[in-house]
Amino acid sequence: MRPLSDSHLIEVYHEAKAMQLSEEFIGLIEHALEQRGLSSHLNDDHKSLA
Repeated sequence: MRPLSDSHLIEVYHEAKAMQLSEEFIGLIEHALEQRGLSSHLNDDHKSLA
């Protein structure tokens, strides 16, 4: 499986939050965002990368 692009990872994060998926799953996505230096997108309301 190919890794997600940054924009797709951010989209997955927002969708997981909106769907109230498990905190464990959301935590994994948050960790991936932090590793990519995208932690500024955590808890943002659907901001784009632009």
